Amino acid sequence: MKPSLVLFDLDGTLIDSRRGIVHSLRLALVDSNVHVADDHDFTWCLGSSLWKIFEHYLQTADRVKLEHAVATYRHIYRDGPMFEYDIYDGVIETLSALSDMHCRIAIATAKAHEYAREVIEASALHKYIHHVYGSELDGTNVEKRDLLRHVLTIEQASAEDVIMIGDRYHDIDGARANGVANVGVLYGYGSAEEIAHADATVDHASQIVAVINDLEAPSR
Repeated sequence: MKPSLVLFDLDGTLIDSRRGIVHSLRLALVDSNVHVADDHDFTWCLGSSLWKIFEHYLQTADRVKLEHAVATYRHIYRDGPMFEYDIYDGVIETLSALSDMHCRIAIATAKAHEYAREVIEASALHKYIHHVYGSELDGTNVEKRDLLRHVLTIEQASAEDVIMIGDRYHDIDGARANGVANVGVLYGYGSAEEIAHADATVDHASQIVAVINDLEAPSR
């Protein structure tokens, strides 16, 4: 497969941002009088919708309370923790190779696009990324199926010419819902079981280009 557009999830796919996200979640939960154990596992939250995360921990669907929690998280996150990340090994080389193949490379993340853009613009990834797509601050397009539908419309791209790379089931399910080929990465936050239905999987970012070349475009 020779895609014209390659979409990458951000957290858990291009960068390991666990430190900054968990730091911000802990402080935001304390602000809402929710306390979790020091060894609490936040892995399920990584790459998930902030609205769903706080609905779970606050045990409420009250929009006002959720908006307060989300706003608090974002204030904390943007004040420094958003830059607490490491680029995964092999990512830069992979993006460079895709660029040499004349692929358009974009980010498709549940993170608010304005924050994701700040992360990308301040990183070594910037020179390879043509555009950053993410959710709106009110939660619009936080679900990957909606975000990818939006991306296809804006890019005026045919689904068979696009591939989605991600580490969570949201990425794979969102791609499949839009008829987009997909590759699951096993080095991120998702388990092998949750992305077992991906068109292909890789253990390391350096394998992505070879796997893309071997994939067939989805039939429509």
